[in-house]
Amino acid sequence: MAAKKKTSAKRVTGSFEEAADELEEITRRLEDEPSSLAKLLEDFERGQALLSYCQKTLLSARKRLNLIEANIQTEENDEDSEESSEEPSDTLDDDVRLF
Repeated sequence: MAAKKKTSAKRVTGSFEEAADELEEITRRLEDEPSSLAKLLEDFERGQALLSYCQKTLLSARKRLNLIEANIQTEENDEDSEESSEEPSDTLDDDVRLF
């Protein structure tokens, strides 16, 4: 049986902000600190996992915002149609003339 390989790309937990902060730290470390190839690859792998998590979180937030905006627009349209149906129609009075 093959030995399990230790990976730093373990499941991302915590908040979006925590993941973004960790991603920034990894980015700084990759840019500034010379390191072994193994450590560079480990940081890169973890950074990719964090980036994917952040992108999915942002996409989910955008979808929720779109739903909220659509619901607000629907409610406004419903209110507008209710107001217009309550107004008396002048065209009915013009069409019916008795004298």
